[in-house]
Amino acid sequence: MTRIPEAKMSRDFSFGVTKLLRDPAIVKQLDMQGQISEIFVTSSWIADNEIINLEGVAESVHEGILVKANISTKWLGECVRCLSPASGDLKVSVIELFEEKAEPEGDTYPFDGDVVDLSEMIKDNLVLELPLVPLCNKDCRGLCQHCGQNLNLASCDCVDKVIDPIWESLSGIEFPEET
Repeated sequence: MTRIPEAKMSRDFSFGVTKLLRDPAIVKQLDMQGQISEIFVTSSWIADNEIINLEGVAESVHEGILVKANISTKWLGECVRCLSPASGDLKVSVIELFEEKAEPEGDTYPFDGDVVDLSEMIKDNLVLELPLVPLCNKDCRGLCQHCGQNLNLASCDCVDKVIDPIWESLSGIEFPEET
């Protein structure tokens, strides 16, 4: 289940484009930090209070405003193998077009008047980069299928070999020892 809250105008990730629209030769440097409401995918998320960094450029093109940027933040989650906390860095490079009269379901983002808000674009790109199968570490051993022991913390005395019920009746056969 993916939950992306409705985007609200964020001053943290908004900038004016009046000069860009008047003079196509101008390239606006973007260096922004801010927070966006929680982004959540299955077992990983970006918390409400997590700082999101964006560095890049915005330039005027025939179709609208083109934004090229690198976005970085930290994600949190629950390891799918052992249920321990998991976390990591998230980095994504984006190239997105903002159009004044963009279609709601189109491939570009809308902007209104002389202000571009990058919040929706940031959310869309970060949610695609969140791990669907977060791990506390790549060598996580998970939980024992029988007793639930976290095998990263301690071993258990459970039988490692699970016998298929179809072959279980053969386990009682005793063979004579070879001499």
